[in-house]
Amino acid sequence: MEKHLLYYVLGSHRRAHYIEIIETQGEDALDPEAVEDILDILLSLFLDIGLKENHEPNQIGLDLEDLIDIINDAE
Repeated sequence: MEKHLLYYVLGSHRRAHYIEIIETQGEDALDPEAVEDILDILLSLFLDIGLKENHEPNQIGLDLEDLIDIINDAE
């Protein structure tokens, strides 16, 4: 699930080259700047569409939080 969400987000934000790196070389091949770029995109998306009016995460927000946590833990 997280991988599909990540690939969707990267593709829709013109970062498909990260997908190619992950698929051909593994996620460890991403340099720190790429990881930071991915996290920035995910955090922006979380703030844009991941919150309900009461500022609690909606389902996409929860999914994005999980993905952000996975990426942060991998660093």
